[in-house]
Amino acid sequence: MNTNIALIIDDNATIRELLRQTLKLLGFQQIHDAPNGLTGIELAQQQPFDVIFLDLELPDLHGTSVLSHLKPRLPDTPVIVVTAHTTVENLKLSLAAGASGFVAKPFSAQKIKAILHKNDHQQSLV
Repeated sequence: MNTNIALIIDDNATIRELLRQTLKLLGFQQIHDAPNGLTGIELAQQQPFDVIFLDLELPDLHGTSVLSHLKPRLPDTPVIVVTAHTTVENLKLSLAAGASGFVAKPFSAQKIKAILHKNDHQQSLV
């Protein structure tokens, strides 16, 4: 896997830490995190990330608003939505806003690995 720098945007510190540990196990070298959408947008504009993990329910912005800010500026960076709100409507809204994947909370390391592998494979075909 070529991906080694990740950004996690989630207001829940426990989820950020679980995802951080999962990504470390999967070989990520740098993992940054943000507790809200505005901080996440700011971090994403300061340096390149190979992948961004994004919660939908943030204290300041909805995840789809964050996606709408990020995707025009970072069209080649996969953004994977990680949410407990796994409705069909949220899936459709996320994909329409530019999400590259959608993972339900609670997540497993195997699910995160699978979605990363799927995105690596899709990117290598483009």
